[in-house]
Amino acid sequence: MAMNQENFNAEKFVQDLFEEGTKRACDETVQRFNENTKLPEFYDEELYKKGQKFFIDNIFALLYGKFLGLLSVLSIPSIVRILIYTKMSGSPLTAYRRYLSTVFHMVIWYQSDFTPGSKLWQSVIEVKDKHNSVSKRCCNAGLGRINQKDMALTQFGFMGYALAFRDKIGLHDAKEEELKALVHVWRVVGYVMGIEDRFNICRDSVEETSEICRILADQIFRPAIERKDKDFIEMATHLSDGMWAMNPTLNAKIYLNLVYRLLQSPNNNNQSNSFLIELNFFETGLYYFLILVIWSLQFNIFRIYHNYTQYVSLWLMDVFPFLAYYKFGYANSHVKVLQGNLKES
Repeated sequence: MAMNQENFNAEKFVQDLFEEGTKRACDETVQRFNENTKLPEFYDEELYKKGQKFFIDNIFALLYGKFLGLLSVLSIPSIVRILIYTKMSGSPLTAYRRYLSTVFHMVIWYQSDFTPGSKLWQSVIEVKDKHNSVSKRCCNAGLGRINQKDMALTQFGFMGYALAFRDKIGLHDAKEEELKALVHVWRVVGYVMGIEDRFNICRDSVEETSEICRILADQIFRPAIERKDKDFIEMATHLSDGMWAMNPTLNAKIYLNLVYRLLQSPNNNNQSNSFLIELNFFETGLYYFLILVIWSLQFNIFRIYHNYTQYVSLWLMDVFPFLAYYKFGYANSHVKVLQGNLKES
């Protein structure tokens, strides 16, 4: 079913998401979620594959934006409360295993065919089963079930900054058709994960999706991040310390400052040059180096180089995660999703 684009109001969409989406569960207790065993009518195979190609061509920038997005999602109290209760990412080791699994699933969504029986199809089933299990446990503990609002905010974590701040995460000169394909990927993924159409932040229009993402970034994530809640900082530190094994530049203080910089208004020069958390000399140097790396992605030679290093990193995490051996020990280092590796079966 196509979304109604007439008289669309992004502010009203966000308002409804927080007022109505909070009341709507997103797990097996919702009939639509449980019965959703086929792709939505709006699924466009050609457009989805274009979105996958866009990821392949810009994997470094998109994974960078995704990491900043996941950090941002941890600032939402209702989401971090669930993570704390389930103990799925309450230490560097558990965070490493949880978030590396998330990365591997996401790579499957970007590389596999979306057909019954494919790795992508099985990946979706596995992730939905985990969501259902977590939702049940939280409900039994009195925390309530995973709701539409939190699912939509998590959806933002995967693609929001790519739409709201393209150049700032390294998507220089992205074409409208490429962005439309990216939005389509996450609209489909959001749908099959149980997000109702009226709460799905990915719409037919790139402009509407971008506007929603900018509003969420400015009105929801920026204030939440600026509060620097204890649980947020602690969980962000576990995330960065865990995923350090994949990317040794990861440092919670540096990347939280990168998120803070991303969210500042371009007209607010004073804030855009300040830090959310104070950095030492070495951290400050790495902070500005990473800004330079993102700037350099506008040049093909640097984009190709950094994309290549990202693919090498993913391969190492699948086959020989040697930094994880050092940090967590051999027995804890290998993370597998489904029954195989990242290659198509």
